[in-house]
Amino acid sequence: MIITIDGPAGSGKSTAARGLARALGIAYLDTGATYRVVTLAALERGLDLADADALAQLARGLDVQFVPAPEGLRVLLEGRDVSDAIRRRDVTENSRYVASPANVRAVLVDLQRRLGAELGSFVTEGRDQGSVVFPQADLKVYLDADPAQRALRRAAEMTARGEAADVQGVLADILKRDASDAGRQTGPLCRPADAVVVDTTGKSIDETLAALRAAVEARA
Repeated sequence: MIITIDGPAGSGKSTAARGLARALGIAYLDTGATYRVVTLAALERGLDLADADALAQLARGLDVQFVPAPEGLRVLLEGRDVSDAIRRRDVTENSRYVASPANVRAVLVDLQRRLGAELGSFVTEGRDQGSVVFPQADLKVYLDADPAQRALRRAAEMTARGEAADVQGVLADILKRDASDAGRQTGPLCRPADAVVVDTTGKSIDETLAALRAAVEARA
């Protein structure tokens, strides 16, 4: 079974995907981590983030491993666990440079599909999982939420990691990210025509998971 969950930043995709995968007893594939790990490596190496060819070359040559763990997949960069480092704000703010160029995305989409083939059954989340990466998915879900609530959620995540979080600043970042994701030429954020839409505004994670389980059962 392949289940894709797409949606904008802060809509609850990661939490929902992890929870649904756990409830179904299948793997959770965090494809956003593939973009983040390349962004982290580029920042650490001081690469020009506007140089798409350099980023694509970096992505092709990186020693990256995704190791199954109870909470999902741990990300190893050259043997170093960077699962937390790839969630830093500077990585989040700069990941658009990796997500936008067609040649970089081609490398990472191929990686995501290979990871999916290895897992077999999984829940994956991102912005183009149902539309581009896994169009053959058994169930496609599009999660959405009010931008203000998405900002509150993202700020809470940052605070939990010990990062300073200004909600208004986070909201501005989210709106900027929305425009960038929807406007890029390759793999833009969009709602697949055959996706089930779940609005998580005002919903607890339990309520969101109940809606997702209902969607799964309806497709069974």
